[in-house]
Amino acid sequence: MGPIHLERRRSARFGAYLVSLVQAGPVVHRVPGDNFGHAWRCVRLMVVIDGEVTIRAAGTVEVLGPRMSALVVGWRPVEFATQGATLVEVDITVERTELKGTFDETPLTVWGAEVALPAAMAAALRELVMRPGAPAVRDETVRVVTNLVTAVITARPEPRSTALLEQVERSRVIQYITTNHHEHELTPAAIAERFGVSTRTLHRLFEGEDRTVCGWIAHERLRTALARLADPRCSQATLEEVAEMCGYGSALALRRAVFAATGATPSELRARLAA
Repeated sequence: MGPIHLERRRSARFGAYLVSLVQAGPVVHRVPGDNFGHAWRCVRLMVVIDGEVTIRAAGTVEVLGPRMSALVVGWRPVEFATQGATLVEVDITVERTELKGTFDETPLTVWGAEVALPAAMAAALRELVMRPGAPAVRDETVRVVTNLVTAVITARPEPRSTALLEQVERSRVIQYITTNHHEHELTPAAIAERFGVSTRTLHRLFEGEDRTVCGWIAHERLRTALARLADPRCSQATLEEVAEMCGYGSALALRRAVFAATGATPSELRARLAA
């Protein structure tokens, strides 16, 4: 999905850094991991000046308010959404800096509003973008920008451990499946798109666990089906209607799942419970 938004953007390049003052909203922008449209490996440092921005990346959802900031790698899928915000963005050409190789394990880093350095950097960069200055001072300006951005990047918060991140992401995926398993279109591909990761990454998240992604979908649908079959309030519902409630595509799919789990058909289970 491409951008759906109203946006005003003013940009200036300072060496390896493309600095932009952005006024956007409403916007829903899903970036497919294409380095934000650049031909080079890129990370984006963004600081919210006004408004609120929601970022979804690597299964994590972060909401940024004023003076909050985030660092997002450009080679992983990410989604940005806002109803209206003003922010400073810095797209960093990683290979042209001393920072290359430091971002691979941290797809998303967030600073809280209490951290003063990113907001101070954004204020200075905003002035530079609005009044870039004369060519005679350009080299010095590049050095100033480099020092400002490097100071923020090198002081970024310690990332949570990979194991903890995976645990949090798994929990969010499982909760999403639990809430949405009744939807026929719920598949690993649909879940991966929802969380801004590849299907392969989603499956890898559940490697070594008791259940796979498909296993969780099947588990939740079966759990709901058995509960519906045992519920007196659903005793008059047809098997087709029960299948619809639970996310099965047909009564046949419902019968197969119930029989495989219990050794009885849905009708036989109902008869036993009624007796």
